[in-house]
Amino acid sequence: MGILTGLYIISGFLIVPLVICGLYARIKVRHLYEKYSKEPVKKGITGSRLARTMLNSAGLNEVVIEEIGGNLRDHYDPRHKAVRLSRRVARNSSIAATGIAAHEAAHAIQDGLDYPPAKFRNNIAPIVEKAGYFILPLLLLGILLSRVALASFFIHIALLLFLAIVVFYLVTLPVELEASARALKFIKENNVVDAKELEGVKKVLKAAVLTYVVATALAIVQFLSLLGINRRR
Repeated sequence: MGILTGLYIISGFLIVPLVICGLYARIKVRHLYEKYSKEPVKKGITGSRLARTMLNSAGLNEVVIEEIGGNLRDHYDPRHKAVRLSRRVARNSSIAATGIAAHEAAHAIQDGLDYPPAKFRNNIAPIVEKAGYFILPLLLLGILLSRVALASFFIHIALLLFLAIVVFYLVTLPVELEASARALKFIKENNVVDAKELEGVKKVLKAAVLTYVVATALAIVQFLSLLGINRRR
């Protein structure tokens, strides 16, 4: 049995457990978010104020903070130099708001420092965003045209696009871990929260990172499955 065949078999067994783990990770993030959104920090610093303080301390006065609707949609947009925080994070001084706001501000600082993994991720993000729309149609074309010479071409393009997604996830992990570490360092050094509140912040950030770990593993397994299927054709 070849290495690829072995990986294909193993990946087949791992897909379902990873999907379950992914659902668990998302439920855990939402649970912790709801729990710690109701627990205020004693110093009363709001998410937007904390993010602004972090950005200014890094000399990033030009980065704006914008409010958006919904929950758990907070992010940093490197194209518009904007930290986007949900109203619940921006306006509240909860443990969850503290962790999320600091994390997103840390992404802006990474961008300002030209942190290599973040820079690489930001460069390939537009490609990866579009890649997802083409993979399934290309695979279907390859299957439908299985007796035509072009079939392999379509499938290989789909595999390359999927590989780009895998690379994106692999690069995202160190970016997210570094952002969380940077956020926690700032929170500790500036005494934003006390020791008990800090534990809550850590739990929120760790749960968020877990979703990226599972998503990365799932992307790798799916890619190996597709690669194995292609080799067995």
